[in-house]
Amino acid sequence: MPPVLRIVQSMHRLVRRLPFLLALPAALLLSGCELLSSIASPPAASAPATPPSAAPAPTAEPAATPRAPVPARKPAAPAVAPPPPPALPEVENSAPPRVVGLNRLGLIQTYGLPVAEREAPPARIMEFGIGDCRLAAYLYFDTARNDFYTLQYEVNGQSARNADTDRCLTRISRDANRR
Repeated sequence: MPPVLRIVQSMHRLVRRLPFLLALPAALLLSGCELLSSIASPPAASAPATPPSAAPAPTAEPAATPRAPVPARKPAAPAVAPPPPPALPEVENSAPPRVVGLNRLGLIQTYGLPVAEREAPPARIMEFGIGDCRLAAYLYFDTARNDFYTLQYEVNGQSARNADTDRCLTRISRDANRR
C-alpha cells in the first residue's frame, strides 16, 4: 500500500471521529458550569423537620460582620526618603556583546572604529582591539539584506568561545563606549 494512501485513510478515520472528539470536551466544559455555580453559591441549610401543622418560627436576620475602622486620613509620608540602593558591581559572568549577525555599522557601534579592514574574498574582515585583545569579524554578503553581515569571528586567533574570549569582547566593547 503506498504511503500516501495510508495517510489518506488515517485522516479519514480521524475526520469520522471528529464529532465525538469535539463533543467530549464540550460536555466536560458544560458539566463544569454546574460545578462552578455550586461552588459560587453556598448550599442551602437544611431546615429541621417540623410537623406541617406547626407554624414556622420567625427567622432572625443574620448579624452583619463588623468591619475594621477606616482611618480619617491617609498617614503622612516619612520625613526622609530612604537612601537609594547601592550600585551593583558589574557581573563578570554576563554575556559578552554580540558579534554574529551585525553588519559593519553595528560592529562599529558596538566595538568602535576598527584598527584594520581587509578583503579576503568572499569575506571582508574587520579587526578591533585594545591591548592584548583582538577581534577579527568575518563579514559575508547577504543577498536578501543587500549588505555584509558577520557570520563568524575570532578573538586572539581562537574561534572557540570561552571565558577569556568573552572577557576580551567585553573589554573591547567597554573601551569603545568610553571614547
